Amino acid sequence: MERLSQFQIKVIFIFASVILISLSVFSYLRINSLLKSSELLNHTNIVKLELESIFSRIKDADSEQRGYVLTKDLAYINQFNSTIREIRKRQQRLEMLTSDNYSQQKNLETLNTLIEKRIVHMNAVLKDVKADQTLKIKKERWLAARSIMNSLRNQTDKMVNEEQFLMKLRTKSLVKETALTPLFTISLIIGSILILILSYYGISKELKVSNILKSDLEEKNETLALMNKELESFTYISSHDLQEPLRKIQTFVTRIIDSEFENLSPNSKTYLVKTNESANRMQALIRDLLAYSRLKTEIFPVQITNLKFIVEEVKSTLEEEIHEKNVLISVSGEKNVKIIVSQFRQLLTNLISNSIKFADANRQLQISIDNKLVKGSEVGVKNFNIDSNYSKITVSDNGIGFDPEYKDRIFEVFQRLHSDSNYKGTGIGLAIVKKIVENHDGFISADGKIGQGATFVIYLPV
Repeated sequence: MERLSQFQIKVIFIFASVILISLSVFSYLRINSLLKSSELLNHTNIVKLELESIFSRIKDADSEQRGYVLTKDLAYINQFNSTIREIRKRQQRLEMLTSDNYSQQKNLETLNTLIEKRIVHMNAVLKDVKADQTLKIKKERWLAARSIMNSLRNQTDKMVNEEQFLMKLRTKSLVKETALTPLFTISLIIGSILILILSYYGISKELKVSNILKSDLEEKNETLALMNKELESFTYISSHDLQEPLRKIQTFVTRIIDSEFENLSPNSKTYLVKTNESANRMQALIRDLLAYSRLKTEIFPVQITNLKFIVEEVKSTLEEEIHEKNVLISVSGEKNVKIIVSQFRQLLTNLISNSIKFADANRQLQISIDNKLVKGSEVGVKNFNIDSNYSKITVSDNGIGFDPEYKDRIFEVFQRLHSDSNYKGTGIGLAIVKKIVENHDGFISADGKIGQGATFVIYLPV
């Protein structure tokens, strides 16, 4: 990679900032659109429920009227009056809910006329019965009441069907919004991440060159400090603003799946599930990339620590996965290692997670971790002091293994040796492991055999 000039690096940062701002604006607009579509769906459901509730209360009033006619018990009259008041309130609420729909307003006028007609009929019957306790209501009056109720049912069904039609249209619109938003958002996110990585490597290259050019070392150091500050600021923005739209997308998709999934067509269901899976993968990728880019900038003390304690902490973190796969993990050899605790914990987490991911389904997964002291002369690694002691930490498993041909490529960013459809991941976990080992001034190698397992050997200075 050729050296990037300060001007080029500034251009990269400006371009990345423009993309990030564009992503934020676009996400805001798309999420607002999703919210609006979701609110319309919810509004349609409320109208349907209100219609059914009004008809149900009218039936209650009819039952209370009949109860009084049969028993002459005044309690039925009190219940009847209370029900009529409730119907009036719901009529007003329904008028407000349909105020923006001309067709439904016209339907509501017809419905209100029928409701009024039914209430007048019921009041007339109650009035006659109150005046003459022995009065028998003629069959014709009951048939007239039934006719009005049938008309009410038909008018209610007509309004419900219209809301059902609106729901289908709005669901289709919501699915379209949900499908398009992640595509555009993820594209912009990938662009921002690539520019962030390019900026990171550009700054790293600038640092190496500045160390060689002694004459302007002080100037280069000041420039690098400024760029690192800008990179930290940009990384912080990325860690929040790039993930927030994804979290919202996941929230809205989950709401749709929970509340409207059964109303969707088979294709829409498939698109919705795939959208959710894509958002989850993208969030994992952002998280791993940020973890990878931060490793060199984070400074932690080196401590002498009990390896078994670290393994137990990792086992606690991965408790569910270990229990699900019935994994057996053993630790042997020297108990102490000289490590950056937080980073080495992440290293073991990644290696053990990797073993669990690529376990052989036909046998119990066994992971062994062994630590022993060796001389630099036994290691054969360039730049190692042959007279110094090193911790040799071996992590091996009996999983599906891998082709030894790929033992060097396995630590590269985005390098994956297995099908994405079978094994989930972002291709960054082992790259993070290698970077942590390098932060310890150590060395790591990998070896494997297909169908027999994988072995990782880590050398750390004592």
